[in-house]
Amino acid sequence: MKIGIAIRKNEWDYFVHQSYILMLKKYNLEYDVVTMYTNLALFDGFLLPGGFDIDPKYYHEENYASKNIDKEMDLLDQKIIEFCIKEKKPLLGICRGIQSINVFLGGSLKQNILNHSNENHFIQKNQKYYLVNSFHHQSIHHLAKDLNIVATSLDGEIEVVQHKSLPIYGVQFHPELMDLDLREIFSEF
Repeated sequence: MKIGIAIRKNEWDYFVHQSYILMLKKYNLEYDVVTMYTNLALFDGFLLPGGFDIDPKYYHEENYASKNIDKEMDLLDQKIIEFCIKEKKPLLGICRGIQSINVFLGGSLKQNILNHSNENHFIQKNQKYYLVNSFHHQSIHHLAKDLNIVATSLDGEIEVVQHKSLPIYGVQFHPELMDLDLREIFSEF
C-alpha cells in the first residue's frame, strides 16, 4: 500500500513532518509526498496532516481569527478529498486534516476556541475516556452532512469523525505524537 502525504508549509518552506513518516513506517506503509502536481492515481490512500488554517471563505465566513492561510494547501486538500470521494480511496485527516475534510464536504469551523492549543485533554468515545494531545485553536462548528461524530472532548468539541459510507476518517489530535494503537484506523489502508 502506498500512502500520499499532503505537503505542508511553514514560514520558510514546504515539508512533511518526520512524525507522520515514522507513523506510517510503524505500520509498514509505503509513502510519498503529494503536491498540486502529483498524479493522485499513484496512491492507495492519503494522509492530510496538520498545518496552517483553512481560508474561511470556503465555509462562507469572513476571516476574523484564522492564521497563516496558504491558498495552495487549501487547494491541495480539496483536490485530495474530492479524489478520495470519487475513487473511494481511504483518507485520514489529522488536525488541519479533519478540518479540511469537514470544510470541503460542506461543514464549517469555529475560527478560534479556548483551552485546546498546547493542552492535553480527555475525549469520550463509546462511554470510554482517552487522554489526547491538542495543538489546535480551531475546531468543527457545523458538521458536514456526510460525516458522523465518533468522539468529542469533554467540553463538547468534535475530536473524531468518520464518513457515513466511505473510508474517510478525521482526528483533531495528533496520534503520530502519541503512543497509540492505530490498527483500527489503518486497517482501512
